[in-house]
Parts: sequence; C-alpha cells; structure tokens
Amino acid sequence: MIIDFIANILRYEKTLPQLRAVYQVIQSGALENVEVGQYKTDNPKVRYNVFTYDTEKDAADMYEIHEREIDVQILLEGQERMDIAWASPIDIVVPYDSSKDAAFVTGKLCTSYHAAPGKVAIFFPGEPHAPNLKDGTPNTVKKVVFKLLS
Repeated sequence: MIIDFIANILRYEKTLPQLRAVYQVIQSGALENVEVGQYKTDNPKVRYNVFTYDTEKDAADMYEIHEREIDVQILLEGQERMDIAWASPIDIVVPYDSSKDAAFVTGKLCTSYHAAPGKVAIFFPGEPHAPNLKDGTPNTVKKVVFKLLS
C-alpha cells in the first residue's frame, strides 16, 4: 500500500511504470469534469472507473482483495475513510470472482486512511481495503479508481 499526495505519484514510477499513464490522465485535465463511467488509456494495462456515491458505513464489515490488478484510488470531490486490514489472517466471505478480480474477506484492522482530493491511495493485490466509509459525517464522494494490470 502507498498513501501519498498526487503531486508525488511519479516518485513510484520505477516500481509501477503504469503510473505514467495515470499521471498523464491527471495532467491532461480529463478528470476535471469527467462523467461517471469506465474509461481506457493509451496504455492497455491501465483503465479507470469514475464513481459517485454517498458514504454510508461507520466501519468496514468486509474488505475487498484483488489478485491481478492494483487499485489507484483518488477522490475528486468529498471525503471518505478507507480501512485497511492486515493481509493475514483473513476469512473469505465472498470467494474470488475472476471477472471482477475481487474477493471479499473479513480481517483485523491495520489502519485507516482519510481520503480527500489531492491524495492518492495505491492498493496492491492481496491488500484488504474497504472504501466508502464515513469520515466523521456522511459525504457525497466522486472518485476515480485506476486499475493497473500487474
């Protein structure tokens, strides 16, 4: 997991070359008025989804885990809390679905991340994370999640 400011995203490019495509989308201004939906980049290993939703839960009841893709999560509007669990021990609640590259598990909370515009969270395969949590009060969020094929 990496948590940092968007301005520092290229600091991690040696480890994740796909971050160059993320940076290019951010720098292009394409996210400023982007509609909810699914988008491709020039890099076939990088795509992104834009969501909007209201944060609802006070605490994570399950965490999602990916096997193939790395999540790069950036809030465009609003704020939310993301809980991150330890990778072990976990209990599988919803088995892995390869079409969604996701399983849902329970586990022990490791830390919480307070997401806001200008920050980025990068979750690697096998790292249990739970977005969409209230950060104090309910909030409407607009978020982009880049999916990097590892």
